[in-house]
Amino acid sequence: MSKNRQDLILQILNERKFVTVNELSTATFTSPSSIRRDLTHMENNGLVKRTHGGVTLIEQYYGVASFYDRKQKNVPEKKIIAKKASALLRNGQKILLDGSSTATFLLPYISKLDSAVLFTNNILTALDAIEMGIRTHCIGGNSINGSPVLSGPEAYKGIAGIYADILFFSSQSLDKNGVISDSTEEENYLTSLMLNSSQKRVFLCDSGKFNTHSLFTLTTIDDIDISVFDKPFHNLNCNSQIL
Repeated sequence: MSKNRQDLILQILNERKFVTVNELSTATFTSPSSIRRDLTHMENNGLVKRTHGGVTLIEQYYGVASFYDRKQKNVPEKKIIAKKASALLRNGQKILLDGSSTATFLLPYISKLDSAVLFTNNILTALDAIEMGIRTHCIGGNSINGSPVLSGPEAYKGIAGIYADILFFSSQSLDKNGVISDSTEEENYLTSLMLNSSQKRVFLCDSGKFNTHSLFTLTTIDDIDISVFDKPFHNLNCNSQIL
């Protein structure tokens, strides 16, 4: 079974909601028998529902597909950001990753460290980290809008119980005044707790989020330690360090 192929299947289902085995076979250049094995594994993990001749997303897991969809967007930019941010990683660190898709691109670099410990509230990020051999703690809680990102009282308590050497986090928007904001109040609050539970705070932001503003303000770029962009934000007003 191929995880990359399963990611692609979820991406296709997010766009089309229902697709046949033969259509998936053609789209992924894979035999129908291999597709059926993938679908059986995915159904056993609660991601899809098999139907006669095809497969559909389980309605409550549309949020999971949305995460996969976000993970496939701006991939070159996120890889640039992850490579730059990896310069901040050290052996033995306690590393906290938020639930963003951008943060997951750091996992290959974290996997090369000695004695590093990873904390995250994203179930899929945790599973990927475990597969890479990273010592991983998944912060429990409730799923946010059917996504793999966990929040709620259990998550708040879990974050309060740790103090990370470094936090890597992202958000939906960054305006020219350095205001970092998001459209989800629950995630914003959770990230604020992460900021308070970390010695060094690193903001990851691709250029597609420049000059935008969302409903809920998280913090300002001058109130964190380091920001990492894929390219310069020329009209940004800030005094903090930028990679």
